[in-house]
Amino acid sequence: MIALRNISKKFSLHARGRSILFKGIIQAVKKKNSQKTICALDNVTIDIKKGEVVGLIGTNGSGKSTLLKIICRMYKPTTGAMQIKGDVVPIVRLGSTFIPDLSVKDNIFLYGAIVGLDRKEVRRNLKKIIDFANVGDFVNSEARTLSLGMEERLAFSVVMQTTKDILLFDEMLSAGDRSFRNKSLEIINKFRNAKKTIIISSHDMETIKLFCDRTLLLDKGHVVDFGDTDSVVEKYTKLNNNKS
Repeated sequence: MIALRNISKKFSLHARGRSILFKGIIQAVKKKNSQKTICALDNVTIDIKKGEVVGLIGTNGSGKSTLLKIICRMYKPTTGAMQIKGDVVPIVRLGSTFIPDLSVKDNIFLYGAIVGLDRKEVRRNLKKIIDFANVGDFVNSEARTLSLGMEERLAFSVVMQTTKDILLFDEMLSAGDRSFRNKSLEIINKFRNAKKTIIISSHDMETIKLFCDRTLLLDKGHVVDFGDTDSVVEKYTKLNNNKS
């Protein structure tokens, strides 16, 4: 379903300098030469099967979000090749695409379009989306009135209506109380039973061990291990202990 071959991603870091308006072409050359790069991913090669649930773990800055953004084509890899069979729903930073000046209801339709739902599907499931996210009192208010947690719950509620083949979740269970979390886990389990291909990036090892068939551990952009979830989580724990 997902095949990545020698995927690397580098970002340029621009050193600060005085304006070239005062230094002319010489300063421009110096500035260009002072650029540095950071390697967010280095030579990542993995295969993910259809219907598999894969965990993605690592400390902050390990390259998890970068990898998800490459898979959903938000980023182009610097080097390497990628093959994906099926439609991808990118659930990276839930609610980050909401427009504050639009009503909550309008944002539901907008976000639905972003994750591949047509207007009829959103309209048919509107009450379900609102009830699941528990935002009924805000539906006609501007989205700016929602807290970050409410935005994330609402975005998650919209995503749950999708019928796409591949779902990417980036810390999607951080929002909401225990009741909302439990409802979310139930729906993810339904996706799993429906043989959707799922990648879950999370710092919550209990969620990873509960759902994931295999798990990928990244550290500073490198693949440390990819295999049995329990053994990879154990290696992640040891890696963290060694760093502390």
